[in-house]
Amino acid sequence: MQFILGSSVAPVAPVVTETPFRLPLGGGSTDLPSYYEKYGGFIFGVAIDFYIHVFLKRLRIDRRIQFHYTACETVNCLHEVHHGIGREALRMVGIDNSISVTFNADSPSGTGLGSSGSYAVGLLNGLYALEGKTKDPRFLAEKAFEITTNLGWCDGKQDPYLAAYGGFTVLNIDQNGHVAVSKPDIREYTIDRFLSQTLLFYTGTKRDGQSGDILKEQDEQRVLELKHGTKEIGLKILVAFENGDLDEFGRLMDKHWHIKRQMSGKISSDKFDAIYEMAKQAGALGGKLVGAGGGGYFIFYCPTSLSKSRVSIALTEAGLQRADFGIDYKGSTTVTIPRM
Repeated sequence: MQFILGSSVAPVAPVVTETPFRLPLGGGSTDLPSYYEKYGGFIFGVAIDFYIHVFLKRLRIDRRIQFHYTACETVNCLHEVHHGIGREALRMVGIDNSISVTFNADSPSGTGLGSSGSYAVGLLNGLYALEGKTKDPRFLAEKAFEITTNLGWCDGKQDPYLAAYGGFTVLNIDQNGHVAVSKPDIREYTIDRFLSQTLLFYTGTKRDGQSGDILKEQDEQRVLELKHGTKEIGLKILVAFENGDLDEFGRLMDKHWHIKRQMSGKISSDKFDAIYEMAKQAGALGGKLVGAGGGGYFIFYCPTSLSKSRVSIALTEAGLQRADFGIDYKGSTTVTIPRM
């Protein structure tokens, strides 16, 4: 009996990528094609030090494809891969065998921190690194957006761009989908105050399904006027940061939240409305559920140390989990693990 073995992959050093999640600060949902193709979009956001780490290794003998996340997959063919972003990223880069990919994230998916964009950017960055190629942030962001679009997900431009670039970032999106990326002029004192006076709390509730279940409702004509208001508030929030007036940021977030709640009945609930009012009564100027809503994280801005303490105590006693965060300025990065 004769055995025929497939050729093994030449040894390639493993790669680890680190890609941040993000907090949207202004203009959310105007980065969806249904809006920016008519009116142009605006996003102001920041990457934070919550990360998705992706470990990638070419297999020497095993010709199969392995994915390790909340599930484990070992399959023979690319079309058998259930992990949508993983499958499409492999197809895009041109790898269809002999690879192992492991994901490890600081926060669960479906919690409003832009995980799909971060997963796609981080995975693409690592796959290209395995191929000996370096891609710039714009390329990674656009290709990541292409992946979620190909999957039929109703994701916008902000998640992959903020993940790829890092730091405080402004996106102006024209009607053709081209993104002008700029870095706002924010003083160090303002950044320190933002970090010291802003609270992020995990509700303990993940969003049911993809964010598209909520965002698709926002594609309807009836919410366009609300999105115009969201864009206007986002532009004012950027000015507040550049002027160092974060109390105004807090008040504008409150206005944004009341507009956001009108976009879909799935964004909030009686429970989340009660949490929001609890934080306001304790001294927060404003806040919102991060991302599409329906669960995940609340962000609140508090004008004083005393109000911050009162809000923190109230939300902790209500069963929410505080999540301290910092700013990530690197965006998606790769490290090749040297062989011993």
